[in-house]
Amino acid sequence: MARIPYPERPADGVAKLPVPLNAFRMLSHAPPLTDTAIEMGLAVLRESTLPVRLRELVVLAVAAGTECEYEAVQHGPVALASGVTPEQLAAISERRSVGREFDETESAALTAAFELVSRCTLSEATLTALRARFTDRQVVEIVTTTGYYVMLAGLMNGLGVDVDPSGEQFLGLAGDDRPR
Repeated sequence: MARIPYPERPADGVAKLPVPLNAFRMLSHAPPLTDTAIEMGLAVLRESTLPVRLRELVVLAVAAGTECEYEAVQHGPVALASGVTPEQLAAISERRSVGREFDETESAALTAAFELVSRCTLSEATLTALRARFTDRQVVEIVTTTGYYVMLAGLMNGLGVDVDPSGEQFLGLAGDDRPR
């Protein structure tokens, strides 16, 4: 149950979403932040050059690392639809980034996400692994995606935002794996 009430009227930017998610309804207490956060989220979902599947692995690593049930519930269906396996979901929930479930590219991205959540920085080894597998733009996208979802996790966990079981409604917003 939310620790403070949701505002009576959501910020205008909430209308850009297929459903008025509680996360952005809560953020509507600060309308300028809401609209900006939604724009950033839509850019992460639509404009990133990361494959959707890899992006969703990163988001789920943030959910696990921050213990954010909201993000796990919202992004689980998107991840599964993008090809993430149940075994990968289980490994991420155990905060594992290395193992037979992941290839080296996935492992590098997950290790980065877990390090950013726990240490707010990347080790030299992790940055080297990322740069060996991704363009500099994609390295920045991994770091930014992680930071964006950490910010949302703080809002949702800190204020007890009620979970919306509607992640599947975001499949169309999640982008696709077309080459860029």
